[in-house]
Amino acid sequence: MADITKIGDFFENSPHPAWLATSGGECLYVNPALVCLTGLKSDQINQVDWRSFVLEEDRAAASASWQKTLGSGTPYRTRVRLRGFDGVPVTIDLTAFGHTHNGGTELWFFTGSHVHGNTEQYPRLEAQLQATLNVIPRKRVEEQLVKSTQELKRSEAYLAEAQRLSHTGSFGWNPDTGEIVWSDETYRIFEYDCGTKPTMDMLVARLHPQDRAFFQQVIDRASQRATGFEHEYRLLLADGRVKHVHAIAHVLEDGSGNREFIGAVTDITERKTAEEKILCSERELRTLIDVMPAYVGTCLPDGTADFLSQSWLEYSGQTKEEAMGGGWAGALHPDDADRVLANWRAGLDSGEPVEMEFRCRRADGTYRWFLNRNLPLRDDEGKIVRWYGILFDIDLLKKTESALQMREHELLGIIETIPSMILSISPTGEVTHLNQRHLEYFGARFEELTNRGWAKFIHPDDLEETAKSFFRSIEAGEPYNLINRLRRADGEYRWHHGMGGPLRDPDGKIIQYYGLSVDIDEWKRAEEIVRKSERELRTLIDVMPAIVGVSLPDGTVDFLSQSWLDYFGQTTEEAMGGGWASVIHPDDVDRVLANRQAGLASGDLVVQELRCRGADGVYRWFLNRSLPIRDDQGKVVKSYGILFDIDILKKTEAALQMREHELLGIIETIPAMLWALSSTGEPTYLSQRFLEYRGASVEDYANRGWENFIHPDDREANAKAFFRSIETGESFNVIQRYRRADGEFRWNHVRGEPLRDPEGKIIQWYGLSMDIDDRKRAEDHLRDTRIKLAKVSRLATVAELAASIAHELNQPLMSILANAQAAKRWLNAASPNVMEVNSSIERTIRDARAADETMQHIRALFKQESFVKKDVKLPDILNEVVRIVQEDPQKRAVPVECHVDECLPEVPVDQIQIQQVFINLIVNAIEALDGQQVPPRVILRAAVTDSDRMLVQVIDNGPGVHDPEQIFDAFMTTKEKGMGIGLAVSRSIVEAHGGQLWAENNKAGGATFNVALPLSHASLTTA
Repeated sequence: MADITKIGDFFENSPHPAWLATSGGECLYVNPALVCLTGLKSDQINQVDWRSFVLEEDRAAASASWQKTLGSGTPYRTRVRLRGFDGVPVTIDLTAFGHTHNGGTELWFFTGSHVHGNTEQYPRLEAQLQATLNVIPRKRVEEQLVKSTQELKRSEAYLAEAQRLSHTGSFGWNPDTGEIVWSDETYRIFEYDCGTKPTMDMLVARLHPQDRAFFQQVIDRASQRATGFEHEYRLLLADGRVKHVHAIAHVLEDGSGNREFIGAVTDITERKTAEEKILCSERELRTLIDVMPAYVGTCLPDGTADFLSQSWLEYSGQTKEEAMGGGWAGALHPDDADRVLANWRAGLDSGEPVEMEFRCRRADGTYRWFLNRNLPLRDDEGKIVRWYGILFDIDLLKKTESALQMREHELLGIIETIPSMILSISPTGEVTHLNQRHLEYFGARFEELTNRGWAKFIHPDDLEETAKSFFRSIEAGEPYNLINRLRRADGEYRWHHGMGGPLRDPDGKIIQYYGLSVDIDEWKRAEEIVRKSERELRTLIDVMPAIVGVSLPDGTVDFLSQSWLDYFGQTTEEAMGGGWASVIHPDDVDRVLANRQAGLASGDLVVQELRCRGADGVYRWFLNRSLPIRDDQGKVVKSYGILFDIDILKKTEAALQMREHELLGIIETIPAMLWALSSTGEPTYLSQRFLEYRGASVEDYANRGWENFIHPDDREANAKAFFRSIETGESFNVIQRYRRADGEFRWNHVRGEPLRDPEGKIIQWYGLSMDIDDRKRAEDHLRDTRIKLAKVSRLATVAELAASIAHELNQPLMSILANAQAAKRWLNAASPNVMEVNSSIERTIRDARAADETMQHIRALFKQESFVKKDVKLPDILNEVVRIVQEDPQKRAVPVECHVDECLPEVPVDQIQIQQVFINLIVNAIEALDGQQVPPRVILRAAVTDSDRMLVQVIDNGPGVHDPEQIFDAFMTTKEKGMGIGLAVSRSIVEAHGGQLWAENNKAGGATFNVALPLSHASLTTA
């Protein structure tokens, strides 16, 4: 290198750029002027080609003229622009002188002078250069040349390989001489042998006939104007293949005015084929969208609509400009608009799919129900880049649903959006990331869930199976799918569905697992309930049931969706061609095929219904829509068809027709006269029975003609009631006389009710008229009968009163008689016992007073007068009752056991009346034991049952009662000489005290009569 720098001594002070290079272009030396101009460092001189100094636009021309110089051996002269370090080009006249060193090594010295400089020094410089070059050591130069040659060959090989891989060749064309230079790749593109010298005729011969005129125009214009060109054309090869190529060229001109085009040609056949396939796919997709009975649209991430299918514009009557953005919402029903837009905004915010039902206005102003589904499309980072939506017309389905279903506005509300918990896992199964929702659910920090810390949040019963399944998937590198229970932050275990899969690098190595966990607890709870309808519901939510097929112009089927094969149980080979027709019902096949052929011939849309046999052998109804697609010349190239399962709809229609027929039959057979009126009161329907009864026609009732059939005395009242109902919407209910066909006026009961739409507006009146003339006559007869019965009832009441008094006085009178007889016996004794006589007389007086009080209370009871209640101790009353009962000699034989606590609280009662109640119950119990085989026994028990009541029970071991409730009816008795008054009066007394009296049969035999009495306020306060 030190020898080479000797040349620099000669040019060190030259103001012009200069350098020394090999014939391959490799620089050996650059002078300071060139370093200053280009910014090239001195240690880079062996790393650059001198042509890199030249401005890119002039580089091809400079290189081409340089190659000519090498071939001819003459000095190299041209005008070029050098690239300055500051980006500003400098125009110079470049001259190069060749020198063959010892051994054939060729060196070239380049010097450039600014266009305003003097070039007369060139011969002198050449001579000086020749002398200087002779002193350069031969070996060093040869080694440098060998190295440069190798580098050049390697660069040429790289360039050739790059051209081959990119299918791009280079060419040069001199329009003045007609000379053309091609690279090897250019020969391959045009499919000519590399040994053939290219000519313009050869190129034109390869051109597609339809592109030759255009090609010639481009070449002529470029040659005439000396401008670059860029265009595409086709090549028609010998075997009939067509290639698409793209050519681009720039014109280069040297200082002598010689022009040459340097360019590249690229084989773009694959790209063109792909573009044509994409365009074809787009046409097919658009046709499929148009043939589907659904409306499709797309929106930007902010919800702005940027595409709506033509079918939507035709349905809504909107122009494209009106519907874009948010204009489509103008077709929403006013009652649905707020809800729909709110759900849509919520979906945009959450990024979750949006599913809803709403009504949309058709171009003629009619609103129809639609099912809408919107799904987001996300990029690799999960960011939403577009929304896709589809509308299905479900108006007919909505009309066939029940009234409850018609009031439901959102079908998709049955499945709510469940938040998902997202996680990432390393290839070894270690958790690397949990989103915030995940952490909030567990109520834990991320560190607590690493190192298999997640295991403590899994239900113990699910942990073993979950761990096995998870790590089995990790080891196999397969996706995992888990269903288990996870403990929430509040301690509750909830069912979750965990799913995840591996992310692999280009070599197939797993670099990460990504998964999510969805809360399916509500689904699990409802699983048993919805098991039967799960398949139908999932199908309805995910996608409308449809089967797609594609046919050739001759009717041959060349594609059927997998759903066809699954449903009809055919293989692809069986269904292709015409085999699909074998599943059509024999009664439908001729009609279906004829309609299909007619559609293919005419190119029109074909819509028809048919029955098809499923894999199970059952025929179901389907709706078929087939639409041909045409090419640019209008020729049918394919036909697209779609099948919708409408079997349920057909069965619903048949059921509705049957129900309508049955309803008409019911209307005509109901033994009443039915009618219907408009909202203004004009007759719209009169049953046959109605017309026959009145002997009139529907026209006779129009324009208030019905008034002529009403009795004159009832006409005015009827009209007022009728029109009041019409105005207010209230029910119509009148009883009046109507003239029958034979002229007789008969009583009729007429009733009417309004039918309202969902907004509450009356749309129809329905009613009936019943002949009640016979009933009216029967009511008159019944009224007379009641008057007579009232008289008899009053007589019976007097008898009942007398019987009640006798019953109540019987006991005290018997006590008086017993005491009087005892006093008589004491007086008739041999030695009269005056003290015993006196005691008997006192008891007689006491019982007489009791009888008098009883009589007073009976009188107050039957007069419905109020009685005086006092707080008394119930044990005292019960002890007195037992004493009175046992004074009867006939009752003493039956023991009465008292289980009464003397510390019981007081109760507010009328002592005489309550005393009579317990006397009656105990006497009835004793009499019920008469003639029994077991020893008679009566138990009297009293206790406080709760905070405000006391319960007294009279228990016997007799035969029990037949009907514990009927026994309290008046005049109901089980005794031979009983009157059936005692228990009825007793219950009346107890209920008058705010208590209850009822009877129960004992399991071991006998009966228990229960008396519940309220405690006094004082007793409650004390307690």
